[in-house]
Amino acid sequence: MSPHRQTARRGAALLASAALVGMLGACAQDSVKADTGGSAEDSASGIAKAEEAVAAMRGEVTEYPEEPALSSTPDMAGKKITVIPLGDNIPVIHGVAVGIQDAMEAVGATASICDGKFTPTAVADCLKQAGDQGADAVVSLFIDYAMAGTAFDALADKGVPVLIGGVEPTGGRESDDTLAFYDNTGRVGQLYDAMSMSALAQGGEDTNVLWLRLMDSTTTRGASDQGVATFKELCPTCGVATADFTTANLDKLPSAVSAAMVANPDTNAMIVPVDSFVPPAMQGLQSSGKADQVQVFSSSSDLAGLQRVRDGQQASDLGTPVVYEGWKYANGLMQLLAGDEVQPADAMVTRDFTAENVADLELTDDAYFTPDWFGDDRFKDVFLKAWGVS
Repeated sequence: MSPHRQTARRGAALLASAALVGMLGACAQDSVKADTGGSAEDSASGIAKAEEAVAAMRGEVTEYPEEPALSSTPDMAGKKITVIPLGDNIPVIHGVAVGIQDAMEAVGATASICDGKFTPTAVADCLKQAGDQGADAVVSLFIDYAMAGTAFDALADKGVPVLIGGVEPTGGRESDDTLAFYDNTGRVGQLYDAMSMSALAQGGEDTNVLWLRLMDSTTTRGASDQGVATFKELCPTCGVATADFTTANLDKLPSAVSAAMVANPDTNAMIVPVDSFVPPAMQGLQSSGKADQVQVFSSSSDLAGLQRVRDGQQASDLGTPVVYEGWKYANGLMQLLAGDEVQPADAMVTRDFTAENVADLELTDDAYFTPDWFGDDRFKDVFLKAWGVS
């Protein structure tokens, strides 16, 4: 095994080892200035681990996890799939939907998008519309079952296969032959861990972070808490402050960041879970008068995020090819349609973009919906082989 692959595996193992912490919050700001019982030696060791893990994520992605073969190959020719994102105006969520469309086209099906608009009413309307319009299957993205349980069940009761993607089971509902959960919360948690690691790898033992926790769903709540816990574990002598927000109250994020900066004037790093939320967070930094002292770390690697990295406005942007993510969700749907158990996703595929590796990329709108920034599209052959169509 090459040294690079050994490093990558050690990095992946470190990412997977972080414990999930179940704290919930709403629009609050908390200050936790270190002293969690660790020593400077503990912090030095933790930062070294973070540096090793992050270094393994800087190069191009050339290897993808193998996928288990289906027990049978569903006939997808001419099938109509409805994709319902929690909110289609967020580039990374829309990108996953585009990836599903790409995967469905490869097997002869078509996929249309109905925007959930971050509201239970819109999600329920999309589910009803899918049933009324004769959808052959439905895939939801990042929508908790409990958000629209009655509508999910009504569709499944019609015999329409439903894949609830990107979340763990909630509301007492479990997977069955018609409705199943594609749980990728473990991978999301690892990505949030990686943001903490990237901040520590660049800032070292003097890092004082403001961690913005995204409270949109059980997935983002758990992953945010996991990222904070990982930061504390790796550098117990570093400073941590948190501020909570949701997409629905995004207009309050600038004032929350500004208030957090006033309460924690030594903050020199800010972690924003998704690129789309960086601009209002940076507005809060500007209002506090301390923007020049704070490095920004985020994830999803959308076009605006990588442009900020290139222009020196953002220190790091971690992301997974959105098209690959879409194929992963499509894989869950194919497993459901084949009558197989829908496998959870626990292997993270990501790249850490910094000023050193982003300069030579072609940063365009079209490129975001390809794997070009990450490597190549060899993952498609992995899925097609697993589905028995290549």
